[in-house]
Amino acid sequence: MTQFTCPRCGAPLEAAAGTHIVICPNCQTLTYIDRREAVFFYKIPLSVSETEAKRIFKRWSAGPSMDKNLEAEAKITRFEAKYFPVFSFVRKTGGKEAYSVFPAKNTTLPGMHSLKIPPGNLDTYTGGSLDAPILEPDVSLESCISQLSGDAVSQSIVYFPIYDVTYTFRGESYSAVIDAASGDIHPGRYPERSSGSFAGALAAAVILGFAGGILGILVHPALFLLSAAGIAAGKLLGTAVLHRKTEAAK
Repeated sequence: MTQFTCPRCGAPLEAAAGTHIVICPNCQTLTYIDRREAVFFYKIPLSVSETEAKRIFKRWSAGPSMDKNLEAEAKITRFEAKYFPVFSFVRKTGGKEAYSVFPAKNTTLPGMHSLKIPPGNLDTYTGGSLDAPILEPDVSLESCISQLSGDAVSQSIVYFPIYDVTYTFRGESYSAVIDAASGDIHPGRYPERSSGSFAGALAAAVILGFAGGILGILVHPALFLLSAAGIAAGKLLGTAVLHRKTEAAK
């Protein structure tokens, strides 16, 4: 038997070779054993209800960068709450602490490599079922530690609440993840709005400006106002396109 110490109360833990999860007999803390280190288990409360999460998805589907028909035609085929495991590390380098988060489970779900753990919102997890299914870790702790520098301050496994969403649109299937703690959405690939309408409006603005310049010379100077209108329309269009791209990048 390999001897370990409980990271919470210091009581000795006994873990047979190949055992990764041990419950402290003294304080009942669930501990993850990975060869060299003992790791705390935490969970983040699922604070976004399914009803609110579906409203978040609907608002997102009506956004300016989405296909204009996505909100009306998207069909949700899966909308499941889950707890996704991540490794959370605190390391000290040069007197400063740095935080790193890695997925503790191999996944193709969008956004799982950019999850952010909200400060002060962790509950100790001591085992048992939660209010949604738990996905268990299958990634080695050492594979993440090898990517880090500095001295270890703390490390833990955090069960992160998400909504795993699959939807179809015009015969194609898409995935998204909604952070069930903050309400942020990680859409992955999605049906984008066609740029044809913007190109058409830009062409109209150019034609209007050109026509105003010609008519101002040949007919009456007042018609130069058409040229000014074309320039103004082009400026407004550029602002709209910039806003659309900025919103899509968020």
